[in-house]
Amino acid sequence: MISSVEGILAGRKETSVVVETGGFGIKIHVPAPALALLGNIGEKVRLSTYLHVREDALTLYGFATEYDRGVFTALLGISGVGPKAALAMMSTGSAAVLAGMIRDENVPALVKIPGIGKKTAERIILELKDKIEVEGVAAGPARPAARSEILEETVAALMSLGLTRSNAEKALERIDLEGDASGYRVEDIVRMALRKVPL
Repeated sequence: MISSVEGILAGRKETSVVVETGGFGIKIHVPAPALALLGNIGEKVRLSTYLHVREDALTLYGFATEYDRGVFTALLGISGVGPKAALAMMSTGSAAVLAGMIRDENVPALVKIPGIGKKTAERIILELKDKIEVEGVAAGPARPAARSEILEETVAALMSLGLTRSNAEKALERIDLEGDASGYRVEDIVRMALRKVPL
């Protein structure tokens, strides 16, 4: 399996990019959150990848992190969920927020995703709710969706500034948000977190 691709970003479309490496231009299908984190054309990029093999096609999918790829492959293990539907699910928000929807058994949120009906959403929840890991969330009651989404966006913003995910999350843990991040803007939390980055 091709587990990662590193090279120069040569092109980008709404759901895919072309990465030039070793003299080849490789088309990689990418969910919206990962696409938003990539730089400009001509810049160096690295994606964790999953190669989907069919008799008539080899299709490569790319993700910002190994965790994101793991959520994608977990979705592919569900009957009735193919790469197209899994990519649509991964494009609705961060992988951690999607995993939170599954763990919280949030059927209404899942059926809003194109290609996901009620029966498929229920099957996904049934098979994955106790298996899928919600990154950065300890076992027990889940955080409110708004808080989880805002903090995940903040982590992504901090990583785009050069921090590792680990340091970004440690910085957030050191901020006192009085138990609720929903009253803050992402840029406000980023500023506070940058003052708490581990040395």
